[in-house]
Amino acid sequence: MDTEKKKVGVIFGGLSAENEVSLATGRYIYSLLDSTKYTGVPFYLDKHGGLWQVPDKLVIQNTTSDIEARLEKDGLKTHFEELPQKVDLVFNALLGKYGEDGCVQGVLELLHLPYTGSGMLASALGMDKRMHKRVLAAAGFEVAKDFILEHSDVSFEDLIENCKLKIKNSFGYPCVIKPTREGSSMGVSVVKAPEGVKIALEYAFKYDREVLVEEYLKGLEYTCVVWGNNDPQAMLPTEVVFEGDFFTYEGKYMPGRTQTITPARLNNSVLEEIQKISTEIYKLIGCRGYGRVDGFVVPKDPVSLEAVHNLTLEEADVYVTEPHTGTIMVPSSFVFQQASQFEIKLDDKFTGKKISAPLSPRMLVTQIIEMAEEAHRNKKGLL
Repeated sequence: MDTEKKKVGVIFGGLSAENEVSLATGRYIYSLLDSTKYTGVPFYLDKHGGLWQVPDKLVIQNTTSDIEARLEKDGLKTHFEELPQKVDLVFNALLGKYGEDGCVQGVLELLHLPYTGSGMLASALGMDKRMHKRVLAAAGFEVAKDFILEHSDVSFEDLIENCKLKIKNSFGYPCVIKPTREGSSMGVSVVKAPEGVKIALEYAFKYDREVLVEEYLKGLEYTCVVWGNNDPQAMLPTEVVFEGDFFTYEGKYMPGRTQTITPARLNNSVLEEIQKISTEIYKLIGCRGYGRVDGFVVPKDPVSLEAVHNLTLEEADVYVTEPHTGTIMVPSSFVFQQASQFEIKLDDKFTGKKISAPLSPRMLVTQIIEMAEEAHRNKKGLL
């Protein structure tokens, strides 16, 4: 009976530059809820921070603008404090600012309402590139050299000249300029000469008051999903093959722009090191439920990109670019690629014995919900 099912509120949309991919993620997660266990309740967070309970006909809209045009007519305006009366748990499908950075996690903590994924501190650390790079470097992980720029009393022209001087004295060109607290490569530029600094800074400062300038890593890009609470496990890393100088927003979400290969075409010793590092970082910043770690495999000596595939751990360095406490979940996502190669033990309904089975998208969503229930049931204070 429906009354025995747990009500799972799926929240998507949001205030960040990633609201469109959050919509796609929330829509897919909502469709993957196991109907024998859960009743899904969709919620849309609009671009002004207003929360709406929405019917299925709005969930399947193509864009956030399509949804927002129909909210007043078809949605039900909801206050956050009403959520505990409407749902038993929140599946957080928000990405980026205000959804993946500890903000919505704090609201849900105040409401004593369980939610999927990591808590406030891990989420805030995962989102802030300046802070997590300092934490990772202090713990001995390889990270790119960088420096921070902020809007200050100096003129913007002086800031540009200071930036050029620091780049020259630190790591040279090409380099990467990006906002410290934004996702999906929004505001990111690869700068190949001093002439490109001004435009790159203007672009990055549109998204944050603080900008990270770092050395450009040339190598094979990877992403590795980790899941679990007290005993997390890393899945097989994915190799990201993209056109251009970096993995752009369009490359991440436009069909055909990028190839993801799971497992990454790397020496086994390097694959195992990525899994080890990813699990250690997941534990270090206090992740719960699921997350991922991104980075690069960089040759110690210059070689062609094709040659990186055959390098051993003694011939390459594994760099970490950033940990994530949330991730896009759509049918083509590398998350489900990695999950499909991860086997879990299930009860065979016919024999009663344990059998191994690949982790399907629906099973992964169910596991994430169950891990959230476990984490919040056993927590002392904040998650």
